[in-house]
Amino acid sequence: MSAPRIRDDRLRPSTPLWPVYEFAEADYCYGVGSIRLRVTRVDRSKPIPHDGDTWFGVRGVVVDRAGHAGEVREMLIRAGRLPVPPACKRPRLRVLRSAPV
Repeated sequence: MSAPRIRDDRLRPSTPLWPVYEFAEADYCYGVGSIRLRVTRVDRSKPIPHDGDTWFGVRGVVVDRAGHAGEVREMLIRAGRLPVPPACKRPRLRVLRSAPV
């Protein structure tokens, strides 16, 4: 579980923002050419054996060369090519004191 954050006057759970990764045609299933993807979810609980290797189900947003977000896709990506997820930053909590200590 990640730390909550306040945005638009609402308390929302914090989720790390993955950078955009480029996967070659051989590193993902059911596509032609390389793909640029901002990964939003990796299902590491269910590894899938395919073509003698381990693959994971991934959901992400396709990003074009100009950096514009496109459609959401779900695909299989080779486990060895998946990056490690970014760490969630914990908010710094400060104690507010009305009287000096």
